[in-house]
Amino acid sequence: MLRVAPWVAALAILAPTAARAQFGAMALPINTTLVISKPSPMQIYDGQTIVTLGLGATEYKFLLNDAYVDHPRIRWPDIWEQVRTHRPNFVLQGPHSDEIEHLAPGEMVTVKAMFAPLDRTFEIVFTEPGQGPFEPKTHY
Repeated sequence: MLRVAPWVAALAILAPTAARAQFGAMALPINTTLVISKPSPMQIYDGQTIVTLGLGATEYKFLLNDAYVDHPRIRWPDIWEQVRTHRPNFVLQGPHSDEIEHLAPGEMVTVKAMFAPLDRTFEIVFTEPGQGPFEPKTHY
């Protein structure tokens, strides 16, 4: 029989252990920004990236003009790789979700949201017409 010193047994029992497996790199909501535009009814996509946003039972298709993530380790391609095979790609929530419904064809909007990777929830924080901070300056 193997004998263990009492202090070693106490250290093994009382020492804090890390439970990093419970919170993966993409478990918490992530600040995500999409710059999208609504395509015209007869528009040919010609290789452009299409993102689908689900609101209730309705699915909306938009052209993805730009996307970025405010996170030190996670990048947009990581998120896109996770959601690209799902329909819809993102499930909309939040008080500004109805603004997405009322976009006119050709209209562009910047959507700031919190993306929850576990269920693909995209909770819209605010929307801004155009390309947001990346809009070309008209006055210098």
